[in-house]
Amino acid sequence: MAYVSWVAWPDLPAVVHGGKANLDGTPDMVPRLLLAVALPATAAILGVVLSAVGLVGPRVEEALHLPHRWTARSLTRSMNTVLSLLSLFLLVAHGTLVLGQAGRGIPVEQVMGVAVGLLLVGVGLSFPRAEARYAPATVLHRWWTAARVPAAVAFAVVGLTQTAASLLVPTSPLPTLVPLLLLPALGAAAGVAALRSRS
Repeated sequence: MAYVSWVAWPDLPAVVHGGKANLDGTPDMVPRLLLAVALPATAAILGVVLSAVGLVGPRVEEALHLPHRWTARSLTRSMNTVLSLLSLFLLVAHGTLVLGQAGRGIPVEQVMGVAVGLLLVGVGLSFPRAEARYAPATVLHRWWTAARVPAAVAFAVVGLTQTAASLLVPTSPLPTLVPLLLLPALGAAAGVAALRSRS
């Protein structure tokens, strides 16, 4: 990400579009330094925070004497998965935004729509490997065991729909609306899981 910023820096205007619009409809402009460092800084902060969760989380649970705890291995694997997915997404987002503002002719909306869709697919594919934190005899364990695959399917279907919409109709508002389908899709997945866990 730093390399992309360094390569594109000479071609970036002094102020760039911040991605928002002011109340009067004019584009919100920000200094190019903010565009160059915002997402790399976000990735660095995420790396520190998620690494700390893997180290501190089990100790906090032990200190609080919680009855059901994450294993250190499971928590570390989950944090590694989240960090890997978010890092790849932020890399694509940063490269697309910076190179797009530098005039490299990148279809920003289309690439970002595909990146969001693939992020959702990646999150969905990670669900089946997420171990339940609760003891096997509990209702929550049974529910999560039943929910992992339906939730994975919900995320993957919405992500693939988002990707297809971004590739096929990039200039329409449809790609920006597709992620809203996550709520009903996850609701359906939760309902399926509840029925399966009861049976």
